[in-house]
Amino acid sequence: MIKTCAVLLMLAAAASTLPAAAPVWDNSGNGLLSGDYYFRQVLYVSDANGNTNRAVALYGTITFNNGNYTLSNLGGVDSANGTPNLNTITTYSLSSTGYGFLSDPLLLASSVSFLVSDGIVIGSDTESPYNSIFVAAPISSLSNASFVGAYTISAIDGAYGIGATYQLKPDGAGQLGNFTINGYVAGGSAISQSATNIPYKFSNNAAVITYPNNSNANFYSGQEFVYFSPDTNFVFGGSPNGFDMFLGVKNTAPGANTPLGGLYYEVGMEEYSGLDSFYGTLNALPSGDIVGHERLLFSAGSAYGNTYWASYPSPIAGSYTDASGTIQYTIGQNGFRLASGTQGYLSTGIAIPFTPPSASGAVYIDPTGVVNTASSAPYTAGISPGEFLTFYNGENLAPSTTVSDTVPYPPSLNGVKVLFNDVIAAPIYYVSANQVSVIVPYDVSTFPVAKIQISNNGVLSNAVTVNVNATTPGVFTSDPVGGIGVAALLDFPASGGYYVVTNENPAHPGDTVAAYLTGLGSPYPSNPSGAPGPIDGDSLLANIGVSVGGTDVGTLSYAGLAPGLAGLYQINFTIPSTAVAGQNTLAVGAPDSNSSESYIPITLSGSAQSGPSLRPQVRQNGRVRRPR
Repeated sequence: MIKTCAVLLMLAAAASTLPAAAPVWDNSGNGLLSGDYYFRQVLYVSDANGNTNRAVALYGTITFNNGNYTLSNLGGVDSANGTPNLNTITTYSLSSTGYGFLSDPLLLASSVSFLVSDGIVIGSDTESPYNSIFVAAPISSLSNASFVGAYTISAIDGAYGIGATYQLKPDGAGQLGNFTINGYVAGGSAISQSATNIPYKFSNNAAVITYPNNSNANFYSGQEFVYFSPDTNFVFGGSPNGFDMFLGVKNTAPGANTPLGGLYYEVGMEEYSGLDSFYGTLNALPSGDIVGHERLLFSAGSAYGNTYWASYPSPIAGSYTDASGTIQYTIGQNGFRLASGTQGYLSTGIAIPFTPPSASGAVYIDPTGVVNTASSAPYTAGISPGEFLTFYNGENLAPSTTVSDTVPYPPSLNGVKVLFNDVIAAPIYYVSANQVSVIVPYDVSTFPVAKIQISNNGVLSNAVTVNVNATTPGVFTSDPVGGIGVAALLDFPASGGYYVVTNENPAHPGDTVAAYLTGLGSPYPSNPSGAPGPIDGDSLLANIGVSVGGTDVGTLSYAGLAPGLAGLYQINFTIPSTAVAGQNTLAVGAPDSNSSESYIPITLSGSAQSGPSLRPQVRQNGRVRRPR
């Protein structure tokens, strides 16, 4: 056994020294965009305190053609320069999933991260220092009669810190009828606007609504341009002379139960201490749970990835409000989900149902099924060195089901290899015909993106490219359900011993616990990919933070590789003395990402019973790093 492990270590080391060409982003999905689209982009610049000090809006026609785009019929306004300055680089690269990057029309050396579903484009400049929303939809033949029914609209104007939710009821003949906006200024001050017999008309397949001039409000006054998805179930737009952006969905029949399920692409903007914009992916599960990922740009900070958990009622009677009571979600026709702020909370966003691509090739990786093994974070979260990564819903990935019975995990299992950037073979834990689990090699940190392929006895799969981050934290759960549930924890009470934390055997304030995770990045000193964490020495991590129920736990007593366990990280911390009874969210923050899915059940009384050792989701023996 010792010789076998040594050989495997040498093979892994040899593979990691082979030269690898810098991978490029997959552009096999460029054809998902073609022809003329209407678009609108709003961009807000914040100062160090989160206050917006510059706003830009741009709108017009964008024409996509095999990786390049052109702009025409443009309008817009820049609060600093009058007319927006345009970027001379006009390219885009779109993967087979409909996830890609667009040269920002407004910012040189910046890209809009965007997502495409059924031709609708949504995105944001999260990697720049500016908050933005970019939306586009194919131009189709429309007239006054196309705009009819009832719509829920969510609007934001970052220049003035104003948001609103309201109803539009076009009659198909050029009239909106009576109109009332109940809006708010960031911080909670209410605003209201009312008018009657508001006209609209179509010009060049877009609607123009003319609101009465209103000197008492700076939100809706004069013209607003309205653009449509081809089925008219989704609308967006804004003022030709202002900095607002509105998103809207066509309402379902009153009282109708509306489904929410499967994969969605989303984009939005919200107000905390300043504006934050985001894009991402969510999976709505049949259980009524959502596992989602947002790439979020803080108003006065940098981009940050957040994997989150949320719940929703099932079935949904048109709309529902989140647990905080500050965001209302409206499910419109065709399944579009609109987000609107409530109680003075500035927020707008849209989530669009996505249909995964059809399988192709003898060996097939479903690009939308590449997830963090612990948290099930969707593929927009990217990957990080040392992360436990699982490929779900593939086809013919392996000849049969096999689990590695050795550590370090081997670079080949049952004839299957998982190749990163063509030459780096990942340590493999599990293979089957439609699922493979591996450890992301530490070597992937060389490049900002990674190309991944699976070789089934020499037959290569399609290539999938993903972003490479420093960290992608995911907490294992003791009873795993897609990353949701009780965190995989051992509790070490002051009285001695330890026990597995469960709903029936909760943790106590003041106790020290050990949690098991993945995706915390490269440790120091380094450790071979797929090898157990050192038992007699540390392999530590820096800049890891933990909160329980929203309370920072302070200094961690340990953060590093789990001793004796391959592919797992361990953090030890003390449950805050102020923790309340019940389910407390466990949030783990790392240098460029955060996870807030799992929870810790806590009780304020009673004593816990000792239990068996915890082996979170991975069948292997190892040593627990006990508190010091």
